[in-house]
Parts: sequence; C-alpha cells; structure tokens
Amino acid sequence: MGRKASYDDLDNVMDTLSSLEEREKRESGIGADERAGSTAKAVIGEVEHYYSKLGVAAIRLTGTLKAGDLIEIGSEDEAIRQRVASMQINREDVEEASAGQSIGIKVKHPVSAGSNVYRL
Repeated sequence: MGRKASYDDLDNVMDTLSSLEEREKRESGIGADERAGSTAKAVIGEVEHYYSKLGVAAIRLTGTLKAGDLIEIGSEDEAIRQRVASMQINREDVEEASAGQSIGIKVKHPVSAGSNVYRL
C-alpha cells in the first residue's frame, strides 16, 4: 500500500515546478517585469504564413519592429513571447522594419496565419 502525500511532499513538488519555470524563463531571455504582464501591448502586424520546416513566420507589419524587441504572437488564450533575435526582408538581414513591410522571423513554436503580432 502506498503512503499518503504529506504537505512537505506537496511543498517539494511546488518548489521544483517553480524552479523549472524560473529556469525556462531565464533561458528564454524574458525578464521578470516582462513575465508579469506589466508591459503594454501594441499590435504591430499579422502573421501571413508559418513555414513549419524552417520554423519561420512571415509577418506583415502595421507598425515598426527592431531586432531585440520583445513580441507576442497569438491571442490572450494562446500566445508565445520571445525576443526578435533577427529578421529578414527578401532574405536580407535587417535591424529594423516599418509598417507595410513583410518580414520573416524565426519563432520558437508554431504560429497560425492570421494571428496578431504585438510589441511589448
């Protein structure tokens, strides 16, 4: 017969989960203030296409975006957050792009065409 879980066991599990979440957030390059949701969102574009074999999203911009900006792609229910490590226009690396341009960026997770892109 198995033993019942104690409060100490539950505390250990919760500490482990918290540690794993913190490590994942550190490794993703997102700071504590960015995780807290305290940053304002501004819609800066829409995903036109996702290239699954490359892990690249084609985004049509309605605002400006720079390499190093923190973005969120998706909806409130399901979204990814990441820093823009680099971006390309017509296979040329660029540091900044503006409204009306289409860019390609590498994304960590699949995204859907039509998803909004926010700068945080």
